[in-house]
Amino acid sequence: MKYLPLLICALVLFVTGKLLFAPLMSSLEPKIDGILFQITEHKAFIRNSTLFSLTLVLIPVLAVLTWRRGRITAHGSKIISILLILFFIALGAFARHQEVRRYFIKVVRPALLTNGTTRFVYPIDPVNFVYYILGGLVAGCFFSFVLLRKRKINS
Repeated sequence: MKYLPLLICALVLFVTGKLLFAPLMSSLEPKIDGILFQITEHKAFIRNSTLFSLTLVLIPVLAVLTWRRGRITAHGSKIISILLILFFIALGAFARHQEVRRYFIKVVRPALLTNGTTRFVYPIDPVNFVYYILGGLVAGCFFSFVLLRKRKINS
């Protein structure tokens, strides 16, 4: 019963991630004149939407583990911890967004324009966005732990 709210939160995030995967990933893709990104999902070992949803499930789980291992008990510290985690997740997604944008503006778009193509639909697999989000989650938990944990005072 103690972990019921965590379980409910994880379940809600999993379902939300599955339902909103394609629209969210489409919104994270850069807007580049002449290039329209089409989200694809390969059926490899695990579907991208499932991997994304599992990453969302890890947010409350890793946050609670960080609080327990770091003995973070104050509500203010927990809120700061969540904000740090969300900041690093957003930073990871932004870094990937900029990487994709830079590549398509500097390499792909000029190549298309020299071929006379003015509009191009590009199928893109957003699995790397999920990896960057996961990396941001881990970094956020790490920094939350390091900055907010209660340290033992040796007497």
